[in-house]
Amino acid sequence: MRHHSYRNIILTAAAALPLIVSGVVSGPAFGEEKKPEASDLPAFLTTESPFDLSVTLSGLTDYVSLRGYSQTARDPALQATVEASYGDFSVGFFAANVHFGTSEPKIEFDPFVAYRTSYENWSLDLTYYYYTYQDAKDSDYPEFFHSLSYNFDDLATVTGTFAYASDYFGQSDTGYFYKGAVSVPLPNDFTFSGSVGYQDFAEGKFVRHWVWDAGVSYALGEAITLDVRYHDTDIDEDVNCTGGAFQCGATIVGKVSVATSLSAIRKRFQD
Repeated sequence: MRHHSYRNIILTAAAALPLIVSGVVSGPAFGEEKKPEASDLPAFLTTESPFDLSVTLSGLTDYVSLRGYSQTARDPALQATVEASYGDFSVGFFAANVHFGTSEPKIEFDPFVAYRTSYENWSLDLTYYYYTYQDAKDSDYPEFFHSLSYNFDDLATVTGTFAYASDYFGQSDTGYFYKGAVSVPLPNDFTFSGSVGYQDFAEGKFVRHWVWDAGVSYALGEAITLDVRYHDTDIDEDVNCTGGAFQCGATIVGKVSVATSLSAIRKRFQD
């Protein structure tokens, strides 16, 4: 059944997290040189290639969606993203545990395809997601993201995003999401970032609302990132966010992410 494969992905990611952390933070003892010879390494680690494979595992105190709703009823979440890319084209999936106040679904699994390119200070990201939920097929739906970013010579990056969902949560309503975001690098490997968004609907079957977030992240080496972020919406919690599920009020979320990729591994061995 589909939920068995989803659960196996999450469990595998959870089991791999300590191994990845160990591999990222461990290395030669102080004063030692243990860099292997190129001839001892597999060819894919020593040969430049447009193909890349990346894996990101994250642990969060709460899974808050882009629209500002908790997807885990304020409980912790484990997330995994696996992406294979060739040049500007990518395919992959995102997986996470969810809790909507019912026995099912427990797992969200979102395959995606993307086209990402850049020219000078501009970056374009076109990503198509198909959200699927374990044993809740009526809630599955597609969404198409369009994002354009401009980098002000590494002083700040601003991004505008428009997302279109033709059958939002399988409820025969079209969703339109607009978001503006800014990211500012700070000294000592810190970064400030924040965004403001508006969720609209063609039929109004869901609550139209504003959503915003702001937070600071810290890069602990090249692969580990710590993030603390404030989330909020203008939704009336007492009317639209009752029953324990889909909480939408103000909250602070902590997150730790571990990421690695073939290109990062190649760079580590080739430097």
